[in-house]
Amino acid sequence: MPVLAANFMEVGKLKLEEKTVAQPGKGEVLIKVKAAGICGTDSHIVKGQSSASPPVILGHEYAGEIVELGEGVNNFHLGERVIADPNLLCGMCFYCRNGNGHLCENLRALGVDLDGGFAEYALVPEVQLHRLPGNMDFEEGAFVEPVACCIRGLQQAGIQVGDEVAILGGGPIGLILLQLAKAAGGKVTLSEPVESKWGLARAVGADHIVSPGELPENTFDVVIEASGARTAIEQSTKTARRGASIVWFGVFPLGERVSIEPHDTFRKELRISGSFINPNTHAQAIHLISTGVVKVKPLISHHFSLREIETALELHDSGTANKIMIIPNY
Repeated sequence: MPVLAANFMEVGKLKLEEKTVAQPGKGEVLIKVKAAGICGTDSHIVKGQSSASPPVILGHEYAGEIVELGEGVNNFHLGERVIADPNLLCGMCFYCRNGNGHLCENLRALGVDLDGGFAEYALVPEVQLHRLPGNMDFEEGAFVEPVACCIRGLQQAGIQVGDEVAILGGGPIGLILLQLAKAAGGKVTLSEPVESKWGLARAVGADHIVSPGELPENTFDVVIEASGARTAIEQSTKTARRGASIVWFGVFPLGERVSIEPHDTFRKELRISGSFINPNTHAQAIHLISTGVVKVKPLISHHFSLREIETALELHDSGTANKIMIIPNY
């Protein structure tokens, strides 16, 4: 049966094409994709600013329904509603064997190196699946992966109750981080240049909202960069107070360079960390969404069908939208 998929062929070329649905192999399931979110990484891949393994169907934030089981699949059943953890670890490298599997030397990801969720149907290894609770719909399910990544960011930030927290960037990731920082007991200031996004930020709990030029220096215990903007990285060390923790969460294009004064880090004794993917945080993300601690539905600004994915990516790149959701047969 031919089905539609968005296949990344080479830099600058995303091809909508009909493909024959593959049969699930041993330990795999076939899911009918019900919702898939566009991530900044998808855009970076198409532009050649992030690595991938073409030809490959993009999309790593997705949820769907199991429609076929491969040999040996015993823990899931037809008709179950599931989400995919896209990150496949080798289990054998130094990092996997020392409790840091997310840093796996042989990491592969659905929607990056293996076919993902920008398609009507997707193959997923059984071991990568998580069930959706009955009170979560498929669009909420498509948020599990980014929320799981943000949980890792909060782990790196080490927020304590009462901390003054600055989040630089009010897109979907910034607003998820905002909610997690509030849940951890932080007092959160959001820096966002697009004022039309401020109302939503207030609705999900921001204590203060400012434009980047109004963000005070030497003020915050925790600073999380969530925009992927060079200027925000450079601002992060300036707005941090002495002894602060800084997390560079935003995804930057390969080869991007920024200007930082090392003396600031030395004099303030700053702790700067990255945050990479989502080590064992999917179950926690599902719990936080299903219990309403993290509200994701308000973050969706647009819906597009799979046939409109190029238009959806252009809108994403404009910076004016929040989370864009692909509903294959919308």
